[in-house]
Amino acid sequence: MNASRHVRSGRQALVVVALSLMLGACASTPPPKTIDSSTPAGTPASQTTANPLAISDPIEGFNRRVYRFNALTDEYVLLPVVHVYDRYTPGFMRTGVANFFSNIGEITTFTNSVLQLKPKSSAVTASRFVINSTVGIGGLFDPATHIGLKERDEDFGQTLGHYGVGTGPYLVLPFFGPSDLRDAGGLAADQGLLYVLDPVQTHGNLPASLAYNLMYVINKRDQTNFRYYQTGSPFEYTLVRLVYINYRALQVAH
Repeated sequence: MNASRHVRSGRQALVVVALSLMLGACASTPPPKTIDSSTPAGTPASQTTANPLAISDPIEGFNRRVYRFNALTDEYVLLPVVHVYDRYTPGFMRTGVANFFSNIGEITTFTNSVLQLKPKSSAVTASRFVINSTVGIGGLFDPATHIGLKERDEDFGQTLGHYGVGTGPYLVLPFFGPSDLRDAGGLAADQGLLYVLDPVQTHGNLPASLAYNLMYVINKRDQTNFRYYQTGSPFEYTLVRLVYINYRALQVAH
């Protein structure tokens, strides 16, 4: 459900701007208990995020405006571009692009698996990156999955949650979509790491960097099935907030 992200330098700036705005506006109210493993068994459902009204959203008015902005950007900019991409790019090429960026993402997954002291996830992720980067020709193919090394999903927001950092209030980030204070900080850290370690990063070459990151955005949106205002619910904002917070709680508990 994430919205598409970014030209690389621009996406880092957006994270910083979003975090500055959110941090200044956040209330001091502690976040509600979630349905993760740390929630006591006797906690009433009304006090957990199973109750959508229990989710901390002190800047809901601002978040709803950002949600609307993201929806309009998606409808009038991103989806038309993705439609052209799907129509004129052969399927095998789209698959190759998706595999390539997924392989780059193994860098942050590996780092966060190590930080969370998950040896199996770390070993599988490292093996996937080596195999797909070599046998898979720079990540264009995914032989690792075919031999049983399935992709893992770890990020710095999950790492913070793993060590007991609370979610903080719910946030909707421009372009990035649903988040919370903890995950927004984690996103900034992950993007900073990729900026430094991404082996394909074209530092100093603006045209190449723009092309690289434009392709990242197009692929990311192409791989995301969510469409704004097509859930069939008149309370879509509340529904998305509920699903996001509880999905992230489950990821952290995994």
